[in-house]
Amino acid sequence: MDLFERQAQLQSLFQTSPVDAAYAQGTVTGRRIAGSYQDLDIALLLLGGVKASEFFDYQVYFVSELSKTLETEGLDVVILNQASLLQRAQVIRSWSLLYQRDEKRRVLFEARSVMEYLEFKKYDEIQSKALAERTKGDRFAIDVEYVRARLARLREYTMLLNDLRPIEHTKFKADPKLYGLAQWYLQQAVELLFGTGAYLVSALALPKPEAYHDILDTIAKHGVVERALAYRLEHLANLRNLLAYDREQTDIDEVYGQIQTRVNDLAAFADQVDKFVGSPKPS
Repeated sequence: MDLFERQAQLQSLFQTSPVDAAYAQGTVTGRRIAGSYQDLDIALLLLGGVKASEFFDYQVYFVSELSKTLETEGLDVVILNQASLLQRAQVIRSWSLLYQRDEKRRVLFEARSVMEYLEFKKYDEIQSKALAERTKGDRFAIDVEYVRARLARLREYTMLLNDLRPIEHTKFKADPKLYGLAQWYLQQAVELLFGTGAYLVSALALPKPEAYHDILDTIAKHGVVERALAYRLEHLANLRNLLAYDREQTDIDEVYGQIQTRVNDLAAFADQVDKFVGSPKPS
């Protein structure tokens, strides 16, 4: 069975369901026209309106429907909306595009996914530093000087952002220099926020997170910062991605709102981490 002979059936299935893009990889056995697919995997990007609580139901649904359409067993379906950064990058890099509802939206998804993965990889250097400290003999070796140097820089950007808070909303939006500075300061602060969290994850031998927003949750579970604070700051992860490589798409109102509501939280993060690294080491 040739996968492409089923293209019309697949197009109909995807168009009548909330699929934004689909990718496939598999092994062909036998002749191209009469052969069959083994170990076939399908990756689906669902439309933005689909709720996270519905991902599993759609995964089960598409395993059934695609298995019938493609006349194959053992088919596996991956929902890209909830896939790890590494898994998304692998699909984009090496799988075949099977369907796209909108080319521009699909290209934007791929570009953002690859950039997120590449940006997240740089935390490996931070985590390698933490691992090197642990292997010296102290399982919970934290380079306090390193952490506090990062916190000092975070406080600097927090103070700069705080200076922008009194500016009236209309004036802020009307002045590109003002909101340009705000975007830069906020991006640097968020980089320091998540980078410091990534270092602590490795220094404390905590479970390795798969995405930015998981970093703060991981250290909060260990008591480094309060869970409520981590939850509030996690929302900066999505904004950070836009600020890093798609700044023209950032919502100026959202940037202004984050400055009004999150500056104190950034300062609180620095204070709580500072207190934690100054505490006695776990036994």
